[in-house]
Amino acid sequence: MLSLKVNSRATLRARNTLYFSARWLLLVFLFACAHANSYKLNHILFILSKNSLEYQEIVNSITTSWGDNKPISYEILIQNEQAGLDKSLEKSDLVVTLGTVAADSILARKISQPVITTLITQSAFNSLSKKYYGNSSEAVSLGVNPIFLDQPFERRLKLAYRLVDQLDKVGFMVGPSGVAKQEFYASSISEKSLKPQMIVIDPDKNPIRQLDPVFKSSDVFIPIADSHFINVTTAKWILQLGYRYRVPVIGYSANYVDAGALASVYSSPEDVSKQTAELIQSLRTINHKHQIHIPKYCTIKFNKSVAWHLNLKIPDDLEKHNGRCDL
Repeated sequence: MLSLKVNSRATLRARNTLYFSARWLLLVFLFACAHANSYKLNHILFILSKNSLEYQEIVNSITTSWGDNKPISYEILIQNEQAGLDKSLEKSDLVVTLGTVAADSILARKISQPVITTLITQSAFNSLSKKYYGNSSEAVSLGVNPIFLDQPFERRLKLAYRLVDQLDKVGFMVGPSGVAKQEFYASSISEKSLKPQMIVIDPDKNPIRQLDPVFKSSDVFIPIADSHFINVTTAKWILQLGYRYRVPVIGYSANYVDAGALASVYSSPEDVSKQTAELIQSLRTINHKHQIHIPKYCTIKFNKSVAWHLNLKIPDDLEKHNGRCDL
Protein backbone atom coordinates (compact mmCIF):
# COMPACT_ATOMS: atom_id res chain seq x y z
CA MET A 1 0.00 0.00 0.00
CA LEU A 2 2.87 2.31 0.81
CA SER A 3 4.56 1.47 -2.47
CA LEU A 4 1.40 2.36 -4.40
CA LYS A 5 1.17 5.79 -2.75
CA VAL A 6 4.82 6.54 -3.49
CA ASN A 7 4.39 5.53 -7.11
CA SER A 8 1.24 7.65 -7.41
CA ARG A 9 3.00 10.69 -5.99
CA ALA A 10 5.96 10.19 -8.33
CA THR A 11 3.60 9.88 -11.29
CA LEU A 12 1.76 13.04 -10.22
CA ARG A 13 5.02 14.96 -9.88
CA ALA A 14 6.11 13.79 -13.34
CA ARG A 15 2.78 14.86 -14.84
CA ASN A 16 3.03 18.26 -13.16
CA THR A 17 6.58 18.68 -14.43
CA LEU A 18 5.53 17.84 -17.98
CA TYR A 19 2.50 20.15 -17.70
CA PHE A 20 4.49 23.16 -16.52
CA SER A 21 7.31 22.45 -19.00
CA ALA A 22 4.79 22.36 -21.83
CA ARG A 23 3.21 25.62 -20.65
CA TRP A 24 6.65 27.25 -20.37
CA LEU A 25 7.58 26.17 -23.90
CA LEU A 26 4.25 27.47 -25.20
CA LEU A 27 4.78 30.84 -23.54
CA VAL A 28 8.32 31.08 -24.97
CA PHE A 29 6.97 30.27 -28.43
CA LEU A 30 4.20 32.86 -28.20
CA PHE A 31 6.62 35.47 -26.86
CA ALA A 32 9.04 34.79 -29.70
CA CYS A 33 6.28 35.06 -32.28
CA ALA A 34 5.03 38.31 -30.79
CA HIS A 35 8.53 39.85 -30.92
CA ALA A 36 9.70 38.48 -34.27
CA ASN A 37 10.59 41.43 -36.48
CA SER A 38 8.99 40.32 -39.73
CA TYR A 39 6.23 42.16 -41.54
CA LYS A 40 3.58 41.42 -44.14
CA LEU A 41 4.03 44.24 -46.59
CA ASN A 42 0.74 44.38 -48.45
CA HIS A 43 0.79 48.14 -48.94
CA ILE A 44 3.76 50.53 -48.92
CA LEU A 45 3.50 54.30 -48.72
CA PHE A 46 6.27 56.42 -50.27
CA ILE A 47 6.40 60.04 -49.09
CA LEU A 48 8.55 62.41 -51.14
CA SER A 49 9.92 65.73 -49.85
CA LYS A 50 9.28 67.26 -53.28
CA ASN A 51 7.88 66.27 -56.63
CA SER A 52 11.22 65.98 -58.43
CA LEU A 53 12.21 63.68 -61.29
CA GLU A 54 15.07 62.25 -59.22
CA TYR A 55 12.76 61.23 -56.38
CA GLN A 56 10.25 59.71 -58.79
CA GLU A 57 13.00 57.70 -60.50
CA ILE A 58 14.22 56.31 -57.17
CA VAL A 59 10.72 55.07 -56.30
CA ASN A 60 10.34 53.61 -59.79
CA SER A 61 13.68 51.82 -59.47
CA ILE A 62 12.69 50.38 -56.08
CA THR A 63 9.29 49.14 -57.23
CA THR A 64 10.55 47.59 -60.48
CA SER A 65 13.22 45.63 -58.58
CA TRP A 66 10.67 43.66 -56.54
CA GLY A 67 9.87 41.12 -59.23
CA ASP A 68 7.46 38.40 -58.05
CA ASN A 69 8.08 39.28 -54.39
CA LYS A 70 6.35 42.65 -54.60
CA PRO A 71 3.69 44.03 -52.21
CA ILE A 72 0.07 43.96 -53.31
CA SER A 73 0.05 47.73 -53.73
CA TYR A 74 1.91 50.96 -53.09
CA GLU A 75 1.26 54.67 -53.43
CA ILE A 76 3.25 57.88 -53.63
CA LEU A 77 2.47 61.09 -51.78
CA ILE A 78 4.29 64.41 -51.92
CA GLN A 79 4.96 65.78 -48.45
CA ASN A 80 2.63 68.77 -48.89
CA GLU A 81 -0.31 66.49 -49.79
CA GLN A 82 -1.40 66.27 -46.16
CA ALA A 83 -5.11 65.94 -46.98
CA GLY A 84 -4.89 62.25 -47.83
CA LEU A 85 -2.04 61.31 -45.51
CA ASP A 86 -4.09 59.97 -42.59
CA LYS A 87 -6.11 57.66 -44.82
CA SER A 88 -2.97 56.45 -46.58
CA LEU A 89 -1.23 55.73 -43.29
CA GLU A 90 -4.18 53.66 -42.05
CA LYS A 91 -3.79 51.11 -44.85
CA SER A 92 0.04 51.12 -44.99
CA ASP A 93 2.27 48.39 -43.59
CA LEU A 94 5.48 50.35 -44.22
CA VAL A 95 6.33 54.00 -44.83
CA VAL A 96 9.38 55.00 -46.88
CA THR A 97 10.39 58.67 -46.79
CA LEU A 98 12.65 60.34 -49.35
CA GLY A 99 14.38 63.50 -48.13
CA THR A 100 14.59 65.34 -44.83
CA VAL A 101 11.28 67.21 -45.10
CA ALA A 102 9.33 63.99 -45.63
CA ALA A 103 11.19 62.30 -42.75
CA ASP A 104 10.33 65.23 -40.49
CA SER A 105 6.60 64.97 -41.27
CA ILE A 106 6.50 61.23 -40.45
CA LEU A 107 8.85 61.08 -37.45
CA ALA A 108 6.79 63.83 -35.86
CA ARG A 109 3.79 61.48 -35.86
CA LYS A 110 5.60 58.53 -34.20
CA ILE A 111 3.55 56.06 -36.22
CA SER A 112 3.36 52.38 -35.22
CA GLN A 113 4.37 51.02 -38.65
CA PRO A 114 8.05 50.53 -39.49
CA VAL A 115 9.66 53.47 -41.29
CA ILE A 116 12.58 53.65 -43.72
CA THR A 117 14.10 57.12 -44.08
CA THR A 118 16.26 57.63 -47.18
CA LEU A 119 18.02 60.57 -48.81
CA ILE A 120 18.84 61.96 -45.39
CA THR A 121 22.19 62.88 -43.84
CA GLN A 122 23.30 61.53 -40.49
CA SER A 123 23.24 64.99 -38.91
CA ALA A 124 19.68 65.63 -40.14
CA PHE A 125 18.46 62.27 -38.84
CA ASN A 126 20.13 62.78 -35.47
CA SER A 127 18.51 66.19 -35.19
CA LEU A 128 15.02 64.86 -36.01
CA SER A 129 15.46 61.87 -33.69
CA LYS A 130 16.46 64.11 -30.81
CA LYS A 131 13.49 66.39 -31.49
CA TYR A 132 10.82 63.67 -31.62
CA TYR A 133 12.26 60.62 -29.81
CA GLY A 134 14.96 61.96 -27.50
CA ASN A 135 17.80 60.30 -29.41
CA SER A 136 18.50 58.19 -32.50
CA SER A 137 18.72 54.91 -30.55
CA GLU A 138 15.18 55.33 -29.28
CA ALA A 139 13.91 56.14 -32.79
CA VAL A 140 15.53 52.99 -34.17
CA SER A 141 14.20 50.82 -31.34
CA LEU A 142 10.68 51.97 -32.24
CA GLY A 143 10.99 50.89 -35.86
CA VAL A 144 12.77 53.69 -37.74
CA ASN A 145 15.41 52.46 -40.20
CA PRO A 146 17.55 55.28 -41.63
CA ILE A 147 19.76 54.85 -44.69
CA PHE A 148 22.29 57.67 -44.53
CA LEU A 149 23.43 59.60 -47.57
CA ASP A 150 26.84 60.27 -46.03
CA GLN A 151 29.53 57.96 -47.33
CA PRO A 152 31.92 56.85 -44.57
CA PHE A 153 34.93 59.12 -44.22
CA GLU A 154 37.15 56.03 -44.49
CA ARG A 155 36.15 55.53 -48.14
CA ARG A 156 37.26 59.01 -49.17
CA LEU A 157 40.45 58.61 -47.18
CA LYS A 158 41.18 55.33 -48.99
CA LEU A 159 40.49 57.00 -52.32
CA ALA A 160 42.92 59.82 -51.47
CA TYR A 161 45.53 57.20 -50.58
CA ARG A 162 45.04 55.54 -53.97
CA LEU A 163 45.23 58.77 -55.96
CA VAL A 164 48.02 60.77 -54.30
CA ASP A 165 51.60 59.49 -54.33
CA GLN A 166 53.67 59.91 -51.18
CA LEU A 167 50.66 61.07 -49.21
CA ASP A 168 51.66 62.42 -45.79
CA LYS A 169 49.43 65.28 -44.62
CA VAL A 170 45.65 65.10 -44.94
CA GLY A 171 43.69 68.31 -44.52
CA PHE A 172 40.03 68.13 -43.58
CA MET A 173 37.29 70.56 -42.63
CA VAL A 174 34.41 70.18 -40.21
CA GLY A 175 31.61 72.64 -39.52
CA PRO A 176 29.48 73.07 -36.40
CA SER A 177 27.57 69.83 -37.04
CA GLY A 178 30.75 67.78 -37.35
CA VAL A 179 32.69 69.08 -34.36
CA ALA A 180 31.68 66.13 -32.19
CA LYS A 181 33.35 63.73 -34.65
CA GLN A 182 36.55 65.67 -35.26
CA GLU A 183 38.59 63.28 -33.13
CA PHE A 184 37.18 60.33 -35.06
CA TYR A 185 38.31 61.86 -38.38
CA ALA A 186 41.73 62.71 -36.99
CA SER A 187 42.15 59.19 -35.59
CA SER A 188 41.15 57.61 -38.91
CA ILE A 189 43.92 59.58 -40.60
CA SER A 190 46.50 58.83 -37.90
CA GLU A 191 45.76 55.10 -38.05
CA LYS A 192 47.07 55.11 -41.62
CA SER A 193 50.32 56.69 -40.42
CA LEU A 194 49.27 60.01 -41.94
CA LYS A 195 49.22 63.47 -40.34
CA PRO A 196 45.81 65.14 -39.88
CA GLN A 197 45.56 68.87 -40.62
CA MET A 198 42.19 70.01 -39.27
CA ILE A 199 40.16 73.19 -39.52
CA VAL A 200 36.87 73.76 -37.68
CA ILE A 201 34.98 76.34 -39.70
CA ASP A 202 33.52 79.26 -37.79
CA PRO A 203 30.49 80.47 -39.80
CA ASP A 204 30.99 84.01 -38.45
CA LYS A 205 34.52 84.34 -39.86
CA ASN A 206 35.97 84.65 -43.35
CA PRO A 207 36.14 81.08 -44.79
CA ILE A 208 39.17 81.61 -47.03
CA ARG A 209 41.31 82.98 -44.17
CA GLN A 210 40.45 79.93 -42.07
CA LEU A 211 41.10 77.44 -44.87
CA ASP A 212 44.28 78.93 -46.36
CA PRO A 213 46.78 77.71 -43.68
CA VAL A 214 45.49 74.14 -43.89
CA PHE A 215 45.80 74.03 -47.68
CA LYS A 216 49.37 75.33 -47.49
CA SER A 217 50.37 72.38 -45.30
CA SER A 218 48.31 69.55 -46.87
CA ASP A 219 48.88 67.00 -49.64
CA VAL A 220 45.15 66.41 -50.07
CA PHE A 221 42.00 68.04 -48.68
CA ILE A 222 38.76 66.29 -47.65
CA PRO A 223 35.77 68.52 -46.78
CA ILE A 224 33.10 67.05 -44.49
CA ALA A 225 29.49 67.82 -45.40
CA ASP A 226 27.75 70.06 -42.85
CA SER A 227 24.75 72.37 -43.01
CA HIS A 228 23.66 73.68 -46.41
CA PHE A 229 24.94 77.13 -45.45
CA ILE A 230 28.42 75.85 -44.53
CA ASN A 231 28.61 73.62 -47.60
CA VAL A 232 27.74 76.45 -49.99
CA THR A 233 29.90 79.15 -48.41
CA THR A 234 33.03 76.99 -48.21
CA ALA A 235 32.92 74.98 -51.46
CA LYS A 236 33.95 77.90 -53.69
CA TRP A 237 36.99 78.73 -51.55
CA ILE A 238 37.98 75.10 -51.06
CA LEU A 239 38.14 74.57 -54.83
CA GLN A 240 39.90 77.88 -55.42
CA LEU A 241 42.58 77.12 -52.83
CA GLY A 242 42.96 73.59 -54.13
CA TYR A 243 43.71 74.97 -57.60
CA ARG A 244 46.03 77.67 -56.26
CA TYR A 245 48.17 75.34 -54.14
CA ARG A 246 47.76 72.28 -56.42
CA VAL A 247 46.14 70.32 -53.59
CA PRO A 248 43.65 67.66 -54.77
CA VAL A 249 40.18 67.85 -53.19
CA ILE A 250 38.18 64.68 -52.49
CA GLY A 251 34.54 65.76 -52.36
CA TYR A 252 31.25 64.19 -51.32
CA SER A 253 29.01 64.81 -54.34
CA ALA A 254 28.94 64.73 -58.12
CA ASN A 255 28.58 68.53 -58.12
CA TYR A 256 31.87 68.87 -56.25
CA VAL A 257 33.68 67.08 -59.09
CA ASP A 258 31.89 69.09 -61.77
CA ALA A 259 32.98 72.28 -59.97
CA GLY A 260 36.66 71.32 -59.77
CA ALA A 261 37.37 68.61 -57.19
CA LEU A 262 39.65 65.78 -58.29
CA ALA A 263 37.18 63.08 -57.21
CA SER A 264 34.14 62.35 -55.08
CA VAL A 265 32.68 59.33 -53.33
CA TYR A 266 28.92 59.67 -52.96
CA SER A 267 25.56 57.89 -52.93
CA SER A 268 23.93 58.04 -56.36
CA PRO A 269 20.16 57.64 -56.84
CA GLU A 270 20.87 54.11 -58.11
CA ASP A 271 22.87 53.31 -54.97
CA VAL A 272 20.08 54.61 -52.73
CA SER A 273 17.29 52.79 -54.56
CA LYS A 274 19.19 49.48 -54.57
CA GLN A 275 19.89 49.55 -50.82
CA THR A 276 16.34 50.69 -50.03
CA ALA A 277 14.83 47.86 -52.10
CA GLU A 278 17.04 45.34 -50.27
CA LEU A 279 16.03 46.75 -46.88
CA ILE A 280 12.34 46.54 -47.78
CA GLN A 281 12.75 42.85 -48.61
CA SER A 282 14.67 42.23 -45.37
CA LEU A 283 11.69 43.51 -43.36
CA ARG A 284 9.86 40.38 -44.47
CA THR A 285 12.41 38.09 -42.81
CA ILE A 286 12.07 36.68 -39.29
CA ASN A 287 15.50 37.90 -38.21
CA HIS A 288 15.16 41.53 -39.31
CA LYS A 289 16.61 43.99 -36.85
CA HIS A 290 15.82 47.70 -36.91
CA GLN A 291 19.08 49.59 -37.18
CA ILE A 292 21.02 52.47 -38.72
CA HIS A 293 22.36 51.78 -42.21
CA ILE A 294 25.46 53.39 -43.66
CA PRO A 295 25.62 53.40 -47.47
CA LYS A 296 26.20 49.87 -48.73
CA TYR A 297 26.97 51.04 -52.27
CA CYS A 298 28.86 54.04 -53.58
CA THR A 299 29.68 55.88 -56.78
CA ILE A 300 33.09 57.36 -57.60
CA LYS A 301 33.43 60.24 -60.03
CA PHE A 302 36.63 61.82 -61.34
CA ASN A 303 37.54 65.10 -63.01
CA LYS A 304 40.16 64.15 -65.59
CA SER A 305 41.00 67.78 -66.36
CA VAL A 306 41.90 68.34 -62.70
CA ALA A 307 43.90 65.11 -62.66
CA TRP A 308 45.86 66.35 -65.69
CA HIS A 309 46.44 69.75 -64.03
CA LEU A 310 47.77 68.01 -60.89
CA ASN A 311 49.78 65.50 -62.95
CA LEU A 312 47.97 62.59 -61.29
CA LYS A 313 46.95 59.30 -62.88
CA ILE A 314 43.62 57.65 -62.12
CA PRO A 315 44.14 53.88 -61.62
CA ASP A 316 42.34 51.75 -64.22
CA ASP A 317 40.46 49.69 -61.62
CA LEU A 318 38.98 52.87 -60.11
CA GLU A 319 37.87 54.19 -63.49
CA LYS A 320 35.98 50.93 -64.01
CA HIS A 321 34.43 51.12 -60.55
CA ASN A 322 31.10 49.26 -60.53
CA GLY A 323 29.51 50.27 -57.23
CA ARG A 324 31.77 48.24 -54.97
CA CYS A 325 33.21 50.24 -52.10
CA ASP A 326 36.29 48.14 -51.33
CA LEU A 327 38.71 50.82 -52.47
